[in-house]
Amino acid sequence: MSLRDITLDSFRYTTSNWGKLIILGLVIFLTDKINELSYFQDLADEISIALIIISILLAIFEIGYIFRIVEETTHGSKALPAFNRIWETFFHGMKEILVTILYFIFPFLMVLLGAMQINNVIGHFSMEVDLFIILIGLFLASLLYLPFQAAVLNMAMHHGTIKSGFDIKNIIYKMRKMGFKNLGFIYILTVLFALVVRYSLSDTIKILPYGLGDLISSLIIAPFILVFTARTLGLINQLLVDKN
Repeated sequence: MSLRDITLDSFRYTTSNWGKLIILGLVIFLTDKINELSYFQDLADEISIALIIISILLAIFEIGYIFRIVEETTHGSKALPAFNRIWETFFHGMKEILVTILYFIFPFLMVLLGAMQINNVIGHFSMEVDLFIILIGLFLASLLYLPFQAAVLNMAMHHGTIKSGFDIKNIIYKMRKMGFKNLGFIYILTVLFALVVRYSLSDTIKILPYGLGDLISSLIIAPFILVFTARTLGLINQLLVDKN
């Protein structure tokens, strides 16, 4: 299967069930809106905390559902997962978040340290040093990104076990088997397409009146890009499984 075939398959898969896509979009929409609502100053602290917890739980479920797409695609599924197995989906999300944190904790702390120093939260040496710390953190994050994606794909092959997310030998082997073309495609897809295109489109349609821009962005654009990206990663992973 060529990258063109993978892209076409991912598009057909994503548009195969608009009902499930919009349900996922509804989860994204509720997560965003509940999170925004939690910061209203007129709300009691207990209500704000409850809303924050709800938004976090919804976000974890969203992450778990996207992981299920990668996992089920890897194992040959041709249909979007049903919105069932709630606890399993939730724990998939928890495990992916944990792996993400452990992979990126050091560059994140470097960026946070530099930002805090720039804003004089903890004092700083000089603006140049602070910016250098931030740039090093971002550089490390970019270096870790592809091994992290390979780790997620390895987890998908092993039904989401945390151990498989840190199986360095198999992760390196997977990256070698992917080759430069597939690795570059994954980077472009997940960084440029999933982030730049998503937020560019979202910002463009926000000019629509009555909140229609936010609604379309959350219900259609965001879930479409997430599902499309997850399907593409799963298909690349499936090819590697078949080769083995």
